Amino acid sequence: MARNNENTRHSNYVIRIVCEGNKTEPLFFTSLCDLYCKDKGAMDVRTIPQPYIPEDEKPENSARGNYKGKKRKIKTGNNPVEDVVIAGVPPLKWVLYARQILSEGVDESWAVYDKDKHPKHEEAYLEANKVIDGKKVNIAFSSRSFEYYLLLHFEYIYHCFNETECGEKVRGKKHIFECGTGKNPGKDCDGKNCINGYARKKGYWQETKSSESTFPLVKDNLVKGIVNACRLRAESDLKTREPIYNRNPYTNVDILVGRLIGKVTIAYGDAFSYKERGCNWSVTLNEDGLTITNHKNGFEHFGKGLFVVYDWETKSKKELNVDMFLLQANEIKQLPCKLEATQVISIQVNPEKEILLLPKFAIQEFNP
Repeated sequence: MARNNENTRHSNYVIRIVCEGNKTEPLFFTSLCDLYCKDKGAMDVRTIPQPYIPEDEKPENSARGNYKGKKRKIKTGNNPVEDVVIAGVPPLKWVLYARQILSEGVDESWAVYDKDKHPKHEEAYLEANKVIDGKKVNIAFSSRSFEYYLLLHFEYIYHCFNETECGEKVRGKKHIFECGTGKNPGKDCDGKNCINGYARKKGYWQETKSSESTFPLVKDNLVKGIVNACRLRAESDLKTREPIYNRNPYTNVDILVGRLIGKVTIAYGDAFSYKERGCNWSVTLNEDGLTITNHKNGFEHFGKGLFVVYDWETKSKKELNVDMFLLQANEIKQLPCKLEATQVISIQVNPEKEILLLPKFAIQEFNP
């Protein structure tokens, strides 16, 4: 398909990430893509809107790093830069816009938004799941907000926060209490009601709504964040049968992050099949260890250190197969393995794709 505007030019594969806000999420994903996507010449990834930072808010130097902000504008052809205006009722309007740009030639679109108090969550999910011309809109959803996803890079927590930031309206503007700092005794929730109050109390961060990207806060713990988000969804599925847009807590932002950084998670007990580059094999992690099956009619070669135990807390790696091995047609091999709670099995199937086999999560079943 011909690329007919700035969203769809200069690349073999175009991804657009439609964000609810114009700071926190665009700054995060722009910083992430600067680190992980710039060398992928065949892929063009960009947020809509681009990060908006007023001139008087641009940070000069920060230990957290920053993204020199581009205003909330994109180019359209050779025309002057124009504002991106996404009209309608949230969150449906972001899904509809993501749908629109798919019809204009974008190959893959994502709508990134929070639960908040938006009225059209069910409609947004129904619209996103429609397959039109072989494409659907992907949703990266967080409840209560994107900050919950950030929190999972520091610890695993399953808690229903009612606010991202506690505060009250003063002359039409929200005045925040800066919970977790003790500056507003009597109004400080001490991290029980709001996510940022909890993060301040724990010393994870002070602010997420500034002109600084939050990505540097978590960039060294992306695998931890991905695994904790998977665990959160597994626990949520056991504790409630509500649609995901009615749940709190919940997030699947890790799926988008994994897509961009080349990491795919496989649940404990599920099989992963690899059928590329002439291969045809599968692996499953269960109580017996790692089961590897060759489905080819001929030999399959497995290189030394293909299967690695990775600990995301200590950042340490241990080869599960210290020697290369061959499997005959339809042969099965068992590698003894018992993962700790902070470990996954990593399989680097190609330079741009890593498979993470997840451990068995310790989750108490919910009996309604």
